[in-house]
Amino acid sequence: MFVRGVSTKIYWIDGVETANQAILALASKEYVPMDIRVEQNGKPIDDLDSVLVHSTLTITPAGGLPGGKGGFGSMLRSIGAQIERTTNHEAMRDLSGRRQRDVNNERRLKEYIAGQAERERETEEKKEKKLEKLRRIATGENKSKHDFSDPVYDKVRSETEEKVHDAVEAAMEAIATSSKDEKEKDLKRKTATEAPVPKKKGLWIGDGLDELDDSDLTDSDDEAEKSDNKTAVAAS
Repeated sequence: MFVRGVSTKIYWIDGVETANQAILALASKEYVPMDIRVEQNGKPIDDLDSVLVHSTLTITPAGGLPGGKGGFGSMLRSIGAQIERTTNHEAMRDLSGRRQRDVNNERRLKEYIAGQAERERETEEKKEKKLEKLRRIATGENKSKHDFSDPVYDKVRSETEEKVHDAVEAAMEAIATSSKDEKEKDLKRKTATEAPVPKKKGLWIGDGLDELDDSDLTDSDDEAEKSDNKTAVAAS
């Protein structure tokens, strides 16, 4: 009989008819724990002394964690709500097995090649228009629908610009003259309103006596004595 042990190895044990005999024979080949579970054809065997059928006997450790993971459906729903729909189908395949990316690239390449002649024609037309415009500017022609050319208007415009220039110069000269007159008036007004310089106060040390004569230099006491004599004579 074939017996699968705890280490998941399969052994051939001859002469085994009950589960106890299989367990004792397996214990001589590998470690067998005390708490074990015996199954045959996916069904547990409760009576270890019952005669077994000739099929593989599985011996596993008993016990295990109660319950399971759970919540897998709710987790899938929450993840599905977070996933956004995409419009990029480049990685998909068509019925012939080709990537949609390759099909789209091939289509774009065909369109680009088909429009090559049209792009070259437009480029040549742009170059010709640019050269024609440069030629008209070089020759002095003015045939553009957005341009305007009138000799009379050009003459009047130039005369008007000159008149404006002269008027601005005259105004600037008038402003300069008026400002100069105002400055002169202010200067005269300040000169007229200035007060005379006051005399210096302090100790007189004889400044200005060098130019006076001896007759101008008199003693105050002599003048006082003469005035007293004149008064006495008048009184007599």
